[in-house]
Amino acid sequence: MGFWHSLRRPAQESTYRLERLVDSLQREEASKGGVHIVCDIDKTYLETEFESLLRMTRIAFEAASDKVTVAGAAEVLELGRWGTMSESLPEGGEFPRSLHFVSSSPPQLRTVLAEKMMMDGLDWTSDTFKNQAYNLRMGRMDLLRQHVAYKNLALLNLVAKTTGEAHFFLIGDSAESDAYIYTGIKLLLDGRLSAASYRAYLEAAGVESKVAQSLAALAPVASKARVAAVLIRRVPGYVMVEEEPLTDLVQVFDDFFQAALLLMAHGLIAPLHLWPLARSFHNHHGMTQLQVALSLRGVLAAPVHAELRQAAVAALQKLHVGSDSAAPPLSLERSLGLTPARINKLSEGEVLRHARLWQQRLTAAKERREDKAPTKRP
Repeated sequence: MGFWHSLRRPAQESTYRLERLVDSLQREEASKGGVHIVCDIDKTYLETEFESLLRMTRIAFEAASDKVTVAGAAEVLELGRWGTMSESLPEGGEFPRSLHFVSSSPPQLRTVLAEKMMMDGLDWTSDTFKNQAYNLRMGRMDLLRQHVAYKNLALLNLVAKTTGEAHFFLIGDSAESDAYIYTGIKLLLDGRLSAASYRAYLEAAGVESKVAQSLAALAPVASKARVAAVLIRRVPGYVMVEEEPLTDLVQVFDDFFQAALLLMAHGLIAPLHLWPLARSFHNHHGMTQLQVALSLRGVLAAPVHAELRQAAVAALQKLHVGSDSAAPPLSLERSLGLTPARINKLSEGEVLRHARLWQQRLTAAKERREDKAPTKRP
């Protein structure tokens, strides 16, 4: 009765209110500065299939034990949050760091998803879900698959709660518009987009003018919060849509071992964990020794700090792998050597021009996926 009752629209409610979509649960204090890791759930943390109505329906009936964690995701997030994979706390630094999950799944899945993440050994600071019942109640079926406005508001809410210098690490995937959304937040906090240009950036993604205006009004003024990194998982079967130089800000990874290497390059995970992670990904997550070695060679091919380079050399010496001529993943090498200097030369108008082109590419890629989807029998 609770869910169906929530679909009834009160007679006096006629204006669409974006904030009603955001259903957040605060599990611990999150108003501090320091590191804040924000992670999507579907296709970033969990191997979720939502390409058809049938698959989406199955998700609602899955138990926690039925859900599949992306290989190594829990270990890497635990390291980012606690700085260690053991029960002993690391010396120095502020731990635990804040870990937030922001998902476009409905809040009705909160309990089972929380159970799944606790089964994986994780604890976290907050979780945010999209109240899709509100869209249904308001008759906005067209917004069920439009997550740009919702996710921007969820992220702005997290930023607004922080004090002092806050560094956000935003982790998402290539299946939706995470790269576009996260890049917009980064450009806004870096001062590369004014509130007015941020509104235009949102409108380029199909956000309605009034909604975009309300989001732009929430743009933080003189905030010390910054997006330290945008990390996007390249999901199998989905094209990572690029639009340089905006996507110069995006660091792509094919697996969470590569994600760990990127976080090490940012100083979020200590390089002393590199070899234990390499062993774990080989022994427990199906990576071959050659796959591990190729990622490590990607580290050596990029301008990373000396401690990470030394850890990669030491790990490679322990791996007895042939095929030295095999090339490391180009995406990892590029992401580790990220130098987004080109974007600093763009005016706001040029940024918005590239944003519109990016959206055109994203729309075209989505249409191609839908064209390839199997047709339903009558």
